Amino acid sequence: MSIQNKQKLLAAQSFEEVLEAVQPMITSILSQLRIYKDFDDYRHIASIAVWQAWQKTDPSKGQFSAYIYATVKGEILKELSREKNYTVRVTIVDDDILNYIYEEQNEGDNQKHVIMLESLLSSLKQVERSILLLYYIEGYSHREIAEELGLSINAVTKRRARIVKKLQKQVFIIE
Repeated sequence: MSIQNKQKLLAAQSFEEVLEAVQPMITSILSQLRIYKDFDDYRHIASIAVWQAWQKTDPSKGQFSAYIYATVKGEILKELSREKNYTVRVTIVDDDILNYIYEEQNEGDNQKHVIMLESLLSSLKQVERSILLLYYIEGYSHREIAEELGLSINAVTKRRARIVKKLQKQVFIIE
């Protein structure tokens, strides 16, 4: 069977068949890029990339398998870059500052901290306040917050970290 016929056959397959056929390639790419944690997340990103390649396939423009390989590897590299940039930009902060403010508010003996807390919370968007209140006051997990607000768990985790960092900067400016 010629290469062109194989390409046409591959392009004519259903998405599920193509995805199943490229699983070894995806595993190879993940191994080559030394991805050992969040493996399922990156496999999901690869599956989406296969879907995108399958949707855009044009057998007259070259090898379909090469296009899938380039698309999958490119999307995984983009995500790795995003993760690296996020890690460089955002420092995960202890919850000490928010716990401190919350404890001071509950004690009620220092009006300054209550005013500061109200000021800090008023500077946040509604969804940011909701995330903080659900997490710190209601004791919701990231998964429960994600379900409540219609967000992904990853989005809730990242947003909470950004909000804490934002509040930390504001607290140091105020004091």
